Amino acid sequence: MTFNTIKRPFNKLKPISFENVNINDNFWSKRLQTNREISIHHQLEQLEQDFHIDNFRVASGIKKGVQIGEFYFDSDLYKWLEAASYILHTHKDTDLEKKVGEIVNLIKNSQTQDGYINTFYSTRFLHKRFTNIYNMHELYCAGHLIQAAIAHQNATGSKDLINVATKFADLLVKLFLGGKRKGVPGHEEIEMALIELYRITENSKYLKLAEEFINQRGNISKFKTYVINQYLNMISTVNLAKIKNQEYQKATESTLAIPAKESEVVEWVSKLSLKGQIIIYRENLNGNFIQSNVPVREIIKPVGHAVRAMYLFCGMADFFSETGDKKLLHALRRVWLKMVKARMYITGGIGSEKGTEGFQKDFALKNEDSYSETCAAIGNMMWNLRMLQITSKCKYADLIELIMYNAMLVGQSIDGKEYTYDNPLVSHGKDKRSEWFRCACCPPNVARTISSLGNYIYSTSENGIWIHQYIGNTANINIGSNTIKVSQKTGFPWRGDVKIMLNLRKSQKFSIFLRIPKWSIKTELKINGIQQSYNRSSGKYVEIIRNWLDNDSLDITFRMKAKFIESDQRIKNNRGRMALSNGPLIYCLEQKDNKDLDIFTASIKKHQDLNVKYQPEMLGGVNIIAGKVSSGKNFTAIPYYAWNNRGADKMQIWHLID
Repeated sequence: MTFNTIKRPFNKLKPISFENVNINDNFWSKRLQTNREISIHHQLEQLEQDFHIDNFRVASGIKKGVQIGEFYFDSDLYKWLEAASYILHTHKDTDLEKKVGEIVNLIKNSQTQDGYINTFYSTRFLHKRFTNIYNMHELYCAGHLIQAAIAHQNATGSKDLINVATKFADLLVKLFLGGKRKGVPGHEEIEMALIELYRITENSKYLKLAEEFINQRGNISKFKTYVINQYLNMISTVNLAKIKNQEYQKATESTLAIPAKESEVVEWVSKLSLKGQIIIYRENLNGNFIQSNVPVREIIKPVGHAVRAMYLFCGMADFFSETGDKKLLHALRRVWLKMVKARMYITGGIGSEKGTEGFQKDFALKNEDSYSETCAAIGNMMWNLRMLQITSKCKYADLIELIMYNAMLVGQSIDGKEYTYDNPLVSHGKDKRSEWFRCACCPPNVARTISSLGNYIYSTSENGIWIHQYIGNTANINIGSNTIKVSQKTGFPWRGDVKIMLNLRKSQKFSIFLRIPKWSIKTELKINGIQQSYNRSSGKYVEIIRNWLDNDSLDITFRMKAKFIESDQRIKNNRGRMALSNGPLIYCLEQKDNKDLDIFTASIKKHQDLNVKYQPEMLGGVNIIAGKVSSGKNFTAIPYYAWNNRGADKMQIWHLID
């Protein structure tokens, strides 16, 4: 196969990087500030306390000891490093820059002579490396290293980390390319990372290896035997790691308190119900868990672990972008439609089976079973951005908006210090946010998403500028030889008013494509104060082509209205219930705002005028929805993302309707 060296030649749209977008939005600017001033530093403290950084001190030889923690711990530090690099690209922070430099040096000094890096293996039993790519996450960690290295190079100009990542990638090519080893990466991530590395190096071997990893799914001979052997290998390896840690502590009479915990994976499975254990074993043996049940071009429905599925679909989309493999794109379109129509929650969350952290059959979306992992929401945003750029279809931008304000944003507390791993749609008051998790994938994933939020706002095409998300910002966008400064001011997500200003060095004819959100009841558009009559259908882009002049302005009003949403009746648990929304936000009732009623038994009047009111002192400033239940008492609903910020409490999204 001949590969293109033009970036994403088969996409209809070209991305505009966050590096060219300065967000100054009333809503999101607070989130970005909290992320860079509080979250990123707080996460580093947690990574330090939980041995993620110390493991590299041991691996680099700076410190005597053993690797402590799970076999995937390296990946969490890499994600943090990616987030920190994004922040450094847009904001000067000398202290953060110093810490990033120290960690990069640790990683650099931890690399073996042939390019390998993984502290779990390199500090104990290097000879066992790559003997279990199904379970042990070496390739997952490698993928996050590559993405962190690309971000670091872009932010600092330093080649220290990208050289490390490239050397590791070259080792992977040497060991895997050409089907040299049987197996398939158990947790997808390496596929899209290799393609990203190909884009900046133009080394087609990285793209070919990504292709092989993608094509191996659903094509492993004697798959059940392979899975069983890999599972037994995992048990043996984590037990051996535990023994070696104990031997080190005894031999050195170390006072270091090495946690004597079971492997998180083993512990996770042991705590499942018998039914849950049967499900996870079944889903592994039939290939569903890691999306290896069928070859990728035959995929029809999303199955298995939701985060892994999203990362696979990202890799498939990236591969299409470079090669134009139409069968891959057809598969992605099919699986997206099945997910949205039958296997996704109203918030955009995915995953309704706790044991597999993943998908169940169609319409098996019990609110109590909603897992909706924060990382899955982020992966879904990433995949939809790729689909948007490939196809220019509005439905992908609409879904990004839904996820961004609901299933993703709920994952981080308003103060930026606590997180949720899974996100239920109903809570009986036992769900709490946590500063950290033993499996700490979500906090740094949120950090890297928020710090690169500008990636989701704009694209360009041969015809002009596409505006996907309405977030206050200024951006410099090149159209031909002209640099156009685009400025947005918006009232989102509380009000649907948007003002866009254009500054051009010279007049130019091109198109501006405005997304009309699916939720907009009525859309009004003015150009330079004059009412326009373009077709403004919701859920589509409206193209405005004209000769644009310096200081031209667009004023857009997307009419928001608080409304009830009726569930698909094939979801049994939601029959006779409705949810509340306003604009891009899904709302919930939290018990502390409704002390005069029981939110689980109260029925809300369906036929009533709902009142929306902005409360600046509540939860960082939110729109509430107020109305009445059938008894005549008042209820107050808050945005779903804001729940569980005042301590554990009862909550639900789907309400009884009178």
